[in-house]
Amino acid sequence: MREAPTTPPQPQGEIVIRPLREEDLLDLEWDGEYVHFRNLYRRAYEEMLQGLRLMMVAVDGTTGEIVGQVFVQYSSGDPRFADGRTRGYIYALRVKAGYQNRGIGHQLIQAAEDNLRQKGMRTATIGVAKSNTGAQRLYEHIGYRVLGEDAGRWSYLDERGHLQEVNEPSWVMEHLLESKASRGRAGG
Repeated sequence: MREAPTTPPQPQGEIVIRPLREEDLLDLEWDGEYVHFRNLYRRAYEEMLQGLRLMMVAVDGTTGEIVGQVFVQYSSGDPRFADGRTRGYIYALRVKAGYQNRGIGHQLIQAAEDNLRQKGMRTATIGVAKSNTGAQRLYEHIGYRVLGEDAGRWSYLDERGHLQEVNEPSWVMEHLLESKASRGRAGG
């Protein structure tokens, strides 16, 4: 019996960032790693259809494989994250291991920020687990600054309908969004 290769896949072609399609939902489970979020993904997708949020995926243009994701929430019960008017919340940013450190996470964040700009929002927020220093460095590199702390306590129903409690202390970070015209003048 042959063993599976241990070398992670390498991107084969251009990475395409696009909105999630219903047929992509199972691919968000990443071969079972995130099956416990199945109900969350379905609810988020239904809210996307209602215009309450956006789910985007990064797709390897050659293989068609979903290799990354990011979600955008327009309104939240906590206005530090999203208020529906001036600030939106970027979350669930993930890039598959074999595709990390290639700028895909940055591309996903830029696409999410572009969406917020199109909605007329001036600020993007993002939460990052205090233990995830690599992600925090990426966000700081892009221009995010720590706004405050969040206890990171929330719950969800897993794929079997069991309540799961999450305790992930996080930093809340924010980034003031420039208009595309401002960015063009600044860079040119």
